[in-house]
Amino acid sequence: MTKFLNYLKEQDFASKLLLMLGIIQFVPLLMLIPYPEDKIYSLAFIIPGLISIFFGVVFRAKKHDENKMKFWGRNNESVIVVAIWIYAILLGSMPFVISGQLDFVKALFETVSGWTTTGLSVMDVASLPRIFNFYRGFMQFCGGLGFVLLMLIFASGKNAMELFSAEGHSDKLEPNLRSTAKIMMFIYLGFNFLGFIAYMIFGMPWFDSMFNSMTALSTGGFAITPLSIADYHSLPIEVITILLMLVGTTNFAILALLIKGKFKKFFKIGETRFFAILLLIMSFVVTFGGLFGLYNSFGESFRLAFFQIVSGLSTTGFSTIDFNSWKPHMLFIVIIAMLIGGGAGSTAGGIKYTRIYAMFKSFIFGIKKRFMPERAVNEIAIYKPEGKVYLSNKYMSEIGRFIFTYMIIYFLGTYLLMLGGIPLDKAMFEFASSLGTVGLSVGVTNVGTSNYILIIEMIGMLLGRLEIFIVLVSIMAVMNKVFRKGKSL
Repeated sequence: MTKFLNYLKEQDFASKLLLMLGIIQFVPLLMLIPYPEDKIYSLAFIIPGLISIFFGVVFRAKKHDENKMKFWGRNNESVIVVAIWIYAILLGSMPFVISGQLDFVKALFETVSGWTTTGLSVMDVASLPRIFNFYRGFMQFCGGLGFVLLMLIFASGKNAMELFSAEGHSDKLEPNLRSTAKIMMFIYLGFNFLGFIAYMIFGMPWFDSMFNSMTALSTGGFAITPLSIADYHSLPIEVITILLMLVGTTNFAILALLIKGKFKKFFKIGETRFFAILLLIMSFVVTFGGLFGLYNSFGESFRLAFFQIVSGLSTTGFSTIDFNSWKPHMLFIVIIAMLIGGGAGSTAGGIKYTRIYAMFKSFIFGIKKRFMPERAVNEIAIYKPEGKVYLSNKYMSEIGRFIFTYMIIYFLGTYLLMLGGIPLDKAMFEFASSLGTVGLSVGVTNVGTSNYILIIEMIGMLLGRLEIFIVLVSIMAVMNKVFRKGKSL
């Protein structure tokens, strides 16, 4: 293994990614040690693993010059990142197809849901072999960090910073990019291990503990029991899950402040306080909604409401209730939570509460400005992990464009689901879950869901994970190149 990693360091960045994705396909084979009965599925992972490694070696043999690979111009990195994700999805779906667990479209759906840390599933998890359940959780573990960041842990490349940013990572914890990647992995693995131990202490089986720790921290939400976390009937397990979801939805740079003991700076960050207030308000609104005809006590209603809102805001997708039992006004709050999503620079999806907080601050400042003297200083700032950041017109304009585009896609996706026969309320819920990479469901997504619905949801998940503009810019860059090539002919 050491020799292979040393070889990996010597390769160019593109071939490294292909080799790494090949290695990922071999990891589930470790489950053959405790579960040797699953050895009949070995080839389902070995074949795609060898294929990706072969492509990685061949790509390296051609000795591409990275400086000459700016084929797509200034949008080159965006196209590369989208291509990496599409390749990873196709490769990742192969074990399901080769083993006969799923047909091609459903295999793609399960893989997209895994890599994007969404958590919607079309599999009967209760009867699924352990090796495939581990694979589903491991996909979410890797997808939470992203392929580029995983690659940077071993080696960097000439255009690594551009690829790192294009994949949706907004913060550098250290001046050196590779050091940043290692710190993020250290934080990720550390909390993952703590989650695993905590689950074990409170009676969860070791395999379930490992799986749920991976999927909770990555804000993925895949489950290995039919009723998700509700099947464990344990308040301590729910609390541990909530803590892991909150850690997963928090910016890595903010987590680094906590680990370093910089509590004063941590509590000064506005988006953290904003998230806490938002979480409490939504939880209490749903709690009081549940007291009218659903639950007998405030404690029961709050316990269920708080868990579901944390799951929605963190875009994890674990649940402890059947959402079809909730009233429409309660589901509406969950939809809002899923649209808002988690923090920028975390494993979560959605619009991101960091953007919502900036818009809120700008809105409040706009009102105050009307009552200020004309010569007053007209600058607004928020506190982020790196310090005080001023909200420039350019910055706010970018946020506005993103939110506008996000909502347009949300309404379009909801409409397309309705064309597939899904009622409005369920279409709104399910596509908010898909686009926000959440994974909560009102029953629309299941083993018998039509391919049309699954394809719409897959598009939403991929757009949500790669922050929309990366995908849109890549499509436009490819179309522009093809159009120009056609004109030259």
